[in-house]
Amino acid sequence: MTAAPFPSTAPGLPVAVGQIDRELKKLWDQNGNFASRASLINLAIYCEGLEAMQRNTELIGRITQSHACRAILICVRPDEAVADVKAWISAHCHVTRAGAKQTCCEQLTFLLDGPSSNLIPNIVFSHLDSDLPLYLWWQGEFPDSLDSQLWGWVDRLIYDSNDWRDRQAELKQLRASLAEGQRRITLCDLNWTRTIYYRQALSLTFDHPPYLPHLGNLAEVELGHAPGYRSTAQLLASWLAAQLHYESPAKNADGSEITFRRPNGEPVVFRFREQAGASVSEFTLRTKEGVSFRFTRDGNSDFLHADVDLADGRTTRNLFPAGKDTLDGILNEELQRGGLHRIYLKALNIAEGLF
Repeated sequence: MTAAPFPSTAPGLPVAVGQIDRELKKLWDQNGNFASRASLINLAIYCEGLEAMQRNTELIGRITQSHACRAILICVRPDEAVADVKAWISAHCHVTRAGAKQTCCEQLTFLLDGPSSNLIPNIVFSHLDSDLPLYLWWQGEFPDSLDSQLWGWVDRLIYDSNDWRDRQAELKQLRASLAEGQRRITLCDLNWTRTIYYRQALSLTFDHPPYLPHLGNLAEVELGHAPGYRSTAQLLASWLAAQLHYESPAKNADGSEITFRRPNGEPVVFRFREQAGASVSEFTLRTKEGVSFRFTRDGNSDFLHADVDLADGRTTRNLFPAGKDTLDGILNEELQRGGLHRIYLKALNIAEGLF
């Protein structure tokens, strides 16, 4: 006799908040012969609205195919008149390679109505899976007041700066909140993750010794980006400027052109162009001597095309991996990487003045 399948769509099995642990134990006792529980991290997600709750449940189902975790999904509806808290439990299961047993990850879902945001730290802390690291993905903009107790438990804070309406204000608030408690949180900006394959392709290209001197003679840089993704291109430009020690950025009225100064004072002009395609679809560097390094991505291609045109007429063509330019792909990329993102912080110091 086959065990009943685990619920896999929101909201799952409704439970009383105070009975979650007991109900989870019952769930595993009933299915223990057919499934094993897996968890390497705690992944807490904050979102707003029922549509976001459904969307994130589906996303968690896909993410758990590669990243075993206990998912704590917290959905709020702050405009509801009556304060209320509802909870559900569910599991996302995937057949192992042997095919004999399923590996499952738990999802705890909470719906907070009305003025209930003060409950978020208690909900998170009360339902963490042992001493596993805590990844908190905060979707959208941060609230006016951030709970310092919550940040004290978070190991990696995930967010997408491209979703913010006022990026400078959000970053200022985030810095202030973290500095207040001298937190050790690693900041993980999905907008930064979108640029990772361009950064890798450029770095690998200039590992070739004959190309490296051209970095010191750049005259202009062009970036093509999808509508609504200029901030992604600005982060990529800021990374290059930070690595080459450019200074004194000055942008034109609409932000489509930024002029940096090389250490010797010579200008390097960065131009941003909106075009259909991936979040960043082109990254071209040109030198004063007419040498160009062009990195492009066509549509949803899995590859970046790297074209090098030298002043003497010689050309080279290479392909580099491009990753997935989807939310699933970007989040997967971020979850499998560690480190403190120090280079991101250097780039952010420049980008913050350009947003």
